[in-house]
Amino acid sequence: MNRKLTLSALLVAFLLLVGCSSQSNKQTQDEEKYVVILSMDAFRHDLADLYDTPTLDSIARVGVFAEIMPCFPSNTFPNHYAMATGLHPDHHGIVNNSFYAKELGKKYSIGDAEARVNAEFYKGEPIWNTVERQGQVAHVYTWVGVEAPINDHFPTEYLLYDVNRSRRELADLVLGALCNPNVEEIPNLTMWYFDEPDAVEHRYSPTSDQTREVVEDIDNTLAYFMREVRRSPVYDKINFIFTADHGMTELSPERFVNIYQWIPDMAKYYYNANPVTIEPKEGMLEEVYTALKAHEAEGHYRVWKREEVPAEYHYGTFESRIYPIVLLPETGWKVVYNEEPEKGRPQPKASSHGFDPFHPDMHMAFYACGPAFKQGYKHDKVFYNLNDHLIIAKILGIEPAQPNDCNWDDVKGMFR
Repeated sequence: MNRKLTLSALLVAFLLLVGCSSQSNKQTQDEEKYVVILSMDAFRHDLADLYDTPTLDSIARVGVFAEIMPCFPSNTFPNHYAMATGLHPDHHGIVNNSFYAKELGKKYSIGDAEARVNAEFYKGEPIWNTVERQGQVAHVYTWVGVEAPINDHFPTEYLLYDVNRSRRELADLVLGALCNPNVEEIPNLTMWYFDEPDAVEHRYSPTSDQTREVVEDIDNTLAYFMREVRRSPVYDKINFIFTADHGMTELSPERFVNIYQWIPDMAKYYYNANPVTIEPKEGMLEEVYTALKAHEAEGHYRVWKREEVPAEYHYGTFESRIYPIVLLPETGWKVVYNEEPEKGRPQPKASSHGFDPFHPDMHMAFYACGPAFKQGYKHDKVFYNLNDHLIIAKILGIEPAQPNDCNWDDVKGMFR
């Protein structure tokens, strides 16, 4: 894509080139002890090709770029906690943005503050606990799970999500920690999070003027951050990662199916998001499954019994948190179970995620630079974002949590 390189963009590119190049010359593998990872919610793998992002483009030129994929289901909470633990959602327990945990007799929901702070919902070990258990320090500036005392532990510093906090304000908080003149107080691991471009994409689609504005503002914030972080006394030792939890795809009012017509009043419980999950009324499991299976083609979905979800999705073994029927809509289709025929029909230009993680629209960007990473390298594998746990552990020289679902062969090519 041809872009007009402004003076500001050239300056960003120059600073990144000089900074990341000098890192490789000054540091050895044993000295690399700092990681800063930012998650940009729903930053699809091709957004930098669509819009003017000189900062991210520069990072790709002096570091690493990879197209990566989410875990199933490709939604925010399951994937952020997968990135933290190195586990698929079926193994770490946050099986979707909302679910009912029968073994606890409690519901988990992203909008329920009481549930979010309940450590009973979270399995596995998040990377901030892994880091601190092995003698290093973690600061986490909003991330799924950080509100709860998982394994009776919080990171040294953590910040709760605040919708009113601007990206620049958050960047300044992170910079305050990284640029601390007292080197011994600088965290080895820093994690932070932007809630965009997810929100704007949901409303306007990934290919809209509104999304362009937000993506380019994110890039401007990163330009500011990368310029100011050079003041850090450990700048030459920091490895920077900029990535995401899932992608996004456009919906349409015409791509809409209400499955209530085929299984009227047969669901005891249901979850009307991707994937659609259903617990049929007593004794109706086979009847509901057979009816839905018969309409797969016209319904633009695939349906399975929970225990028959294909192995490549790593889903269905957490029986107390996943309803017995799992229905995955075709990418770009909205499927609901509603007594009202038109309820849930998407608006024009609306978008969503939660679809097949193997579909390119669900894939995300991964940018990285620093002493651990190759320069000017485009990775040759699409890997699960849960490998972030392993990547961080390897850079910091610690052992990843066990068990985990990470695969070193999928990511090792990015490293020097």
